[in-house]
Amino acid sequence: MKDTNALIHNNRRQFLGLLTKAGVGGALLRASPLVGGLMATRAAHAQSGIQRVVFVYTPDGAPNGLWLPDGTTLNRATRAYEGLQAVCNFREVEVLDSGHGLARKCLGALRWGSDWSGDTIDQQIASVIGVNSPYQSYTLGVQTNPQEVVGRKAGDAVPAQDSPAAAYEQLFGAAPPTSDRAGFLAKKRSVMDVNRAALAELEGRLGAFERQSLEKHAAALQEVEARLVESVSYEPSEACAAPAWNANGYPTTGPIPGGDVGVFAHQAELQADIIVAALQCGLTNVMTLQLGWHQAVWYGHDTTYRGDHHGSCHSATAEDNAEMTNYLSRCVAYLVRRLVDTDDPAVPGTKLIDNTVVVQVTDMGDGRDHSGANGPNMVATRMAGFKQGTVGRGGTNHQVLEAVVEGMGLGQYKGTDLNAHKIWPCANGVVQDDLLA
Repeated sequence: MKDTNALIHNNRRQFLGLLTKAGVGGALLRASPLVGGLMATRAAHAQSGIQRVVFVYTPDGAPNGLWLPDGTTLNRATRAYEGLQAVCNFREVEVLDSGHGLARKCLGALRWGSDWSGDTIDQQIASVIGVNSPYQSYTLGVQTNPQEVVGRKAGDAVPAQDSPAAAYEQLFGAAPPTSDRAGFLAKKRSVMDVNRAALAELEGRLGAFERQSLEKHAAALQEVEARLVESVSYEPSEACAAPAWNANGYPTTGPIPGGDVGVFAHQAELQADIIVAALQCGLTNVMTLQLGWHQAVWYGHDTTYRGDHHGSCHSATAEDNAEMTNYLSRCVAYLVRRLVDTDDPAVPGTKLIDNTVVVQVTDMGDGRDHSGANGPNMVATRMAGFKQGTVGRGGTNHQVLEAVVEGMGLGQYKGTDLNAHKIWPCANGVVQDDLLA
């Protein structure tokens, strides 16, 4: 397994001291959060180690028998992962505390079993590997419900940012695109203007490696920005405009240029683009993506079944439910594929997937009866501590989370002493060992 990132032994005050010594002042950090990320990446590179994790929640499990692949042959609910089998570890597990309104349980048992005083596993890991990043962790969502978010921090719900434009503005420090492309560009407030100005101010303070890295980050952000600009004037087609669609006023976005992709899937892809850019730019090492919530009121824009996902669990065939589940798999697969294709500036010569773990979790085994058996979990990575390309059954979802902690080399932080340990052994220390190298 990889050694734990040496950066985590430093506290945030030491990290800010590092920025000060490099001549990076508070004003520059406020103007461009990317500068802090660049410096964090620089320090991680110097220590020859970096670790990242992305947790992705998909609601309502999967129809029994239609999710787990047969070796490398994908099933009805996993067809979207075609071409990614080599980096994905698919598993059917017992989902503990399965059912509606229990999504917070899928990210691990909180300390002493208390729902109201503990942190979910994403926040626990962030307390170890996220302390030196501009954002310790960040949570994105697609049509979530503020009352039913998956994350907890000290017992409080961690809100999911559903708007890609708002997340883009907060993470990258620039105004989001508006529906007026010409006006937006004329104002010269794109993230590229801000960060190129920051790079100019840093000229002479940083070496060629850092300047080259920031240019790579800039290219990634330019792609995200272009897609946001393309999306803002989109009007959804009638096929996407079901009565229950966006009833709570969540922001909608448009199609990928050249393709008619529906609102939910496209918003998920935009959020995935932001995740990739944020990881690549060193803004955070821990992200969570919540795809909907347990009532699953979203519609598939190009699916045979025309009702919402929740309806497919209770008023459709297992095959229709599997098709809707595969629609969610498409969203997760898009993220994994981006990580496979994107260079990792922190470790030259590698891709983001080599130093990042994607963990897919759910709140049920089979949403058709709310049972906990045979629940879909998936771990995608090429990190050295994990196996790749496996298919297996058995264990619990919390044992998978324990394996993620161990595979990332964070076992030393796991324990029940609140003063000495940061990560709670949510499966009493029982690890799904067959996920580990």
